[in-house]
Amino acid sequence: MLGPKYSVEAQKGELGVQRVSTIVFESLGWIFKRTPQEFDFGIDGQVDVVDVNGTVTGQTFAVQIKYGKSFFKEENRWGYIYRGELKHINYLLNYPLPVFIMLCDPDSNDVYWELFDANKTESTPSAWKMSISKNQVLVDSKKLITSMLPDVTDYTEELEKYWLINDVITKHTDSFHIVISKEWVESGGISEVVSQFDRFHVSRELAFKKKSNVEISFFGYESDSRELFEIPEVVHFSKKLADKLPLFFYCDPSNNLCGLKSIALCCANAQLINTIPPQVKIDQYALIQFVHKQHELLNRMTDWLEMTEEENEEICIPIYKLLGMA
Repeated sequence: MLGPKYSVEAQKGELGVQRVSTIVFESLGWIFKRTPQEFDFGIDGQVDVVDVNGTVTGQTFAVQIKYGKSFFKEENRWGYIYRGELKHINYLLNYPLPVFIMLCDPDSNDVYWELFDANKTESTPSAWKMSISKNQVLVDSKKLITSMLPDVTDYTEELEKYWLINDVITKHTDSFHIVISKEWVESGGISEVVSQFDRFHVSRELAFKKKSNVEISFFGYESDSRELFEIPEVVHFSKKLADKLPLFFYCDPSNNLCGLKSIALCCANAQLINTIPPQVKIDQYALIQFVHKQHELLNRMTDWLEMTEEENEEICIPIYKLLGMA
């Protein structure tokens, strides 16, 4: 009779998948999801771990299943020797989930397993091999397998705090004030300030709402008679900020105590040459370099937000006035 053939290999593959899925569902209480055969390139299925409360934890691993007596003919004192195909090894190594190789014994119905790891493999004349432990029987391995997976973290409380802060920034504040403490400046690291600006980048909507709407100030130098641009650590800190953050986009140039101007003076290597009346000498080349870098960062922001050249220019005009360039 003519018709599609159901090969012995296909039958064995199906028996193996059925055996593993039964153990996963009934003995481990987890969820087995079979890989559609047209997408089976060495992975037969994925398993979702479920905890004692019935919560699907997000811990997931993949399985490669082999069924038949032939997989138990070769062994050493620790386990059964599994010989893999060369065409599969790169696929397994690059797979985004942990992969467990499982051997199904048709006589005992036991399933033996091992976590695939390149360090556990050995080369052979034709491909590669690894040992599958005799002591690791799937039906009894719930705790051991779980211990090999990444830990489960409850992000709910942390995420709720993050959402709350974003909600405050977005809905309840006309302007956002970032205070740079003396301790931050003296540490030399700008990560604390950068992280606050990074928060605006979680969405285009939030970033756009903070356009020209952020105030920056330095705190802790009130008793210092020097101007901020005369304090070396403030100058160094300001130059690092200007090289990293799109200040032209975010900073409010209309504020009388605008931190953007202070940072610009630091970047322009400003020098106080007269106190009464106050006169400041700046390095024009350094100022131009500062402006060019800020334009580059501004253009990245406006491109990301799909803003027009006219909108870009509208941001720049008050800043030019602030810096005495218009």
